[in-house]
Amino acid sequence: MSFLVSMSKPFFSSYIEELIVQYARENVASGRWQKAGSLTRARRETERLLPRGIETDNNHFFEMKVPEVNETVGMIWLSLENSSTTSTVFIYDLEIKAEHRRKGYAKLALKEIEDFAATHNIVNIGLHVFSHNNAAQNLYAEMGYETVSVNMVKRIDQATMP
Repeated sequence: MSFLVSMSKPFFSSYIEELIVQYARENVASGRWQKAGSLTRARRETERLLPRGIETDNNHFFEMKVPEVNETVGMIWLSLENSSTTSTVFIYDLEIKAEHRRKGYAKLALKEIEDFAATHNIVNIGLHVFSHNNAAQNLYAEMGYETVSVNMVKRIDQATMP
């Protein structure tokens, strides 16, 4: 029995607001964005990706519901992306609520995403992990994910410039 349940519209509304805040926070923590304007930027990027919200084509939103716990322990946002050469399920978000972490739910979710991909004839599962999220990087490596690119940044100290 799957523990991924399609997300309801009311749940999506609160989920997406928290996702925007978290996305802004992660980009600031990683050094990619300045804090000023980060929330506006995160909202703009999310709206670009989801112009019709939960009803945006090729996007799927799930709650992770565990019968024994009788509550949502996490959320997932997947996007189906096809090109002329491949098909990918891209994991935009896989979040386990803090109080439910380290209980195997992320591994279970990743296995169910593999099943989802197989039923949609998808050959790849992709995702992005911030460099400071070592726990997630370790989990994905353990589950067979491989690094395919690395973004790098050099910060320029404006105070030392001529």
